[in-house]
Amino acid sequence: MHIPVVDIFAGPGGLGEGFSGYVAPNKSHPFRITISAEMEENAWRTLRLRAFFRQFRSGHVPDSYYDYVAGRRKEPYTFRTERQWIAACEEARQLKLGNPADDRVLRERIAATTSKDEPWILIGGPPCQAYSLVGRARNRGILGYRAEDDERYRLYQHYRKLVAEFAPAAFVMENVKGLLSAEADGNSVFEEIAKSLQRPGGSKGPRYRLVPLIKPRAGLEAGVKDPRDFIIRAETLGVPQARHRVILLGIRDDYSIGEGKFLSPREWRCTVSEAIGALPPLRSGMRIDGKEAHIEDWAKTAAHLLRDTAEKVNDDQSVRRRLRQLATEASTLGDPTRGALRQQLTPGCGLVPEHLASWLLDPRLDTLLNHETRSHQAEDLQRYAYVSAFGEVHGRSPRGAAEFPEALHPKHKNWKSGKFVDRFKVQLSSEPSLTVTSHLKKDGHYFIHPDPAQMRSLTVREAARLQTFPDNYFFEGAQGWQYGQVGNAVPPWMARQIAGIVYSYLRV
Repeated sequence: MHIPVVDIFAGPGGLGEGFSGYVAPNKSHPFRITISAEMEENAWRTLRLRAFFRQFRSGHVPDSYYDYVAGRRKEPYTFRTERQWIAACEEARQLKLGNPADDRVLRERIAATTSKDEPWILIGGPPCQAYSLVGRARNRGILGYRAEDDERYRLYQHYRKLVAEFAPAAFVMENVKGLLSAEADGNSVFEEIAKSLQRPGGSKGPRYRLVPLIKPRAGLEAGVKDPRDFIIRAETLGVPQARHRVILLGIRDDYSIGEGKFLSPREWRCTVSEAIGALPPLRSGMRIDGKEAHIEDWAKTAAHLLRDTAEKVNDDQSVRRRLRQLATEASTLGDPTRGALRQQLTPGCGLVPEHLASWLLDPRLDTLLNHETRSHQAEDLQRYAYVSAFGEVHGRSPRGAAEFPEALHPKHKNWKSGKFVDRFKVQLSSEPSLTVTSHLKKDGHYFIHPDPAQMRSLTVREAARLQTFPDNYFFEGAQGWQYGQVGNAVPPWMARQIAGIVYSYLRV
């Protein structure tokens, strides 16, 4: 028997991917996505394509899918697989919750695919901009802004109403850690959400018990006393990224909680190098005076940029020597591509850790999907080279103007104000990455590749690897929208482990 899963505020589908990819102890895949709802068009197209992929058993995905994601055909299906494409279109819907027509479509689909008498799951993460620390800081700069007037603070009500109306056996709500400190009308938003989800329909509706996924400090029998018990740290679960999120798991009270089932944080740390180190090196694109520059001899250009960067470093001789060494080596690197769609995979990808290898890699891929570099101004290429070399030497990113050579300072009026000490950050090879965020859509300054010879920010595929999206997961839309989708997603590998805990409560 399949357990239906309804995914709302789905983004590109990271949470749903984890549930659909979970393998039960009996080797079955117990969860089946029946509808995934997302309002942004590019993320919805990504959801639809993945829904098509999931119509097929492992190893039986049609060649048309692989040809489509590699850019060799216009549609992922043929007349032989049109039925599966129609099913994917039924599953993935472009819906804006709060719009009456869209709400009706969602409710009709839920009613048609679930039953209160059989277990099913509601999952999703209401948009977090109103709760995140960055978003709240930005809002404070808006004249007359009041959190209680921001409709984004109340988006969780759409979630609550579905729980009240359809009474799923369990629900999983994901959000940013900033939710714990967010306030509206002087009240804790987290406490408001937690209280409302336990009694979503009032005194006569279904009742739920909120269960932490990590064993609480006081023990489950004492009840959850500290909201921090709901924080999940992705890097402790084998994800190559330090991503901390609030996860609310609600179990309907007619299901036994027992002694509790919990995630088991791992001792190992999956690193950036393990996740992306085996991917082939790429060259950055370069803009001069805002225009794309055609570089005929990248090795020569790279050597020049690295050598010039070294000359601008006066106080840190170790970094200067490293940049000079790289300039000498660059002339022997040849001319790497910028990541054309037909870029070949590195055979074996041996660095990928064992627990992620079968999850990430697909031997049927003959291309690296979404693995193309963006273009940067020549000055930023030098800053990236400096920051990466600094990271190699010192094990951290340089902080602001004090640790940046004067000649590399950006022409930003607030650069020396102390507000931008972390404007340029490298992802260190020997550590999990920093939190991958949707800021990648704007620029790559916070997500600089650890190899200073490449002088670039992360590609969409590298960011997706850090988020643990399988390599055959294709992100639709222009590159900026692809970055935004990846940054807003839940790491599927973490979601897969959450699915295991949910299954342990519902299994009969």
